[in-house]
Amino acid sequence: MSTWSNARVTLGEGTPQDGAPFDRSAQLRQLQASVRAAAPGDRWTGAASDAYADANDVQARALGRMAVLDQRLGAEVDRSAAVVTAGRRSLDGVKQWVLDAAASVPPGDDREQQLLPIARTGIADVAEVIKQTNSDLNIIGGRIRAIDHEYQELGGDKKGPVDKDADDVPYDTGSEIPVGKDPKDVKRWWTSLPPDKQQQLLRDWPDKLCNLDGIPVAARDTANRAIMAHDINRVADVANARGVSVDEVLAHPDLYGMAGPMMARYHNALQVQQALDTQHLNTGAPTFLQVYQPEAFNGDGRAAIAIGDPDHAANTAVVVPGTGNSVTNGWLAHDDATNLFKESKWADPKRPTAVVAWMGYDAPDALYDPRIATTGLAHQGGQLLAADVNALNATHDGAGHMTVLGHSYGSTTVADAAACYGMHADDVVLVGCPGTDLAHSAADFHLNPGGHLYVGAASSDPVTEFGHIRQIHVPGTDFTASLGDDPATDGYGSTRFKAEVPGLTFPVGDHSYYYHAKSESLFSMSDIVSGHGDELQRDAMTARHRIPILGGDVDPELPRPGTSGHTHQHE
Repeated sequence: MSTWSNARVTLGEGTPQDGAPFDRSAQLRQLQASVRAAAPGDRWTGAASDAYADANDVQARALGRMAVLDQRLGAEVDRSAAVVTAGRRSLDGVKQWVLDAAASVPPGDDREQQLLPIARTGIADVAEVIKQTNSDLNIIGGRIRAIDHEYQELGGDKKGPVDKDADDVPYDTGSEIPVGKDPKDVKRWWTSLPPDKQQQLLRDWPDKLCNLDGIPVAARDTANRAIMAHDINRVADVANARGVSVDEVLAHPDLYGMAGPMMARYHNALQVQQALDTQHLNTGAPTFLQVYQPEAFNGDGRAAIAIGDPDHAANTAVVVPGTGNSVTNGWLAHDDATNLFKESKWADPKRPTAVVAWMGYDAPDALYDPRIATTGLAHQGGQLLAADVNALNATHDGAGHMTVLGHSYGSTTVADAAACYGMHADDVVLVGCPGTDLAHSAADFHLNPGGHLYVGAASSDPVTEFGHIRQIHVPGTDFTASLGDDPATDGYGSTRFKAEVPGLTFPVGDHSYYYHAKSESLFSMSDIVSGHGDELQRDAMTARHRIPILGGDVDPELPRPGTSGHTHQHE
């Protein structure tokens, strides 16, 4: 908390100064109009008149140029205020996560020892927030210094010719873009614009539109790809500017101003670009970059890729992965979303399908990550997931069926998004679930009318037993915690589908088997995603719930051998 407090002091107190006091462009343009009104009329002609007209025009253009500089300066100060506000908000988020995680540690002699990994993670997150905030402010400071240089040139002796058109057109600050507004209001604003205005905004302000909820996915894709391309090309641009090779910059990024966040952006941009290409190649469907924040989560990145157009699909699914996944490690190109898209499309070939691979939260790094046994990351991820799913709902054209699927720790995240953070979905699917945290029954998911909670839990998957164990032990530590209830238990209110693994099984592999092609689980999930969850029983894919007994459970699925070869492809 001392580290947090010291960091928070660097971002000041009170409302950050906005750019209004620095922008006198309206007054300057009034002066410009007055000067132009003083141009020679028809009654004064000749050499003296021409000389006066030229001088008058130079003065008017100088006033116009100063107005443009004032607008640019005001816009940069507005940006700096936004960066400070965002930095404060991020620090507050880190503080809340630490408090939540610490509150979950039970009292005891070893409590201080158990708090250490939480403190270390919090301190690292604080450092990353300050680093990113300072980086953003330094960039803005550089642009303000450039504006200052242009002011100096304008006030010097060598004014030179000025582009008349540039002076007459007010500088676009992007202030009309409704950043922070309700996604439905954003959508209404966007659809009210003529196509040429939409294209102009995408060209001039991709940084404001790329992750703005309410902007259609295709438009967000355009903005995000532009920023991604810039991230990829930055290394080559730096190499060309310094007269060195790209390999030299990559080998010594610290020598060329590319260390830290810049390299995280570069590497994650490459991963996202590869995922977009891979998913398109494997499915034949168009791909869209819905979310792109490559520096998020200490450089692990935050992104979401849609296979198919979710704004016009009859069936849309959002896939949330679990522990050990990130943008950096390439999950977006994984075949989880690929296999679900193909099988769901075969399950309903007459209607368009879209599957969003959502790597939009900070998943625990691995089994040794102490955060795996706490719900802090699930809470943070649940808020982000709810916002992104609801944004898809807002931009969808017409009626559609929305399914959100979570695997492992991702299923806990999905449960929190639905139970506490207002996520709107028709159906929810949880596979390999270690516990539903804030949800204690299917009713807590607040699904749309007619919606259902579906659960896939292989009897050989030990992770799905955590809801009965109630206390999860982190290997190599004394840290224990619970992730909540088991949704596959009788009385929870879910529909359980078959998800057994055929042949010889291995616990870790069984936990990761749910999206395998032709598996019981994938076949069942595709029925649900395509809006045919009621056909699970017809397809003989429903499974009996676990029966809790004496702190454990009896699983009716345990003696049944798993089967394979399940697909809708030839139906």
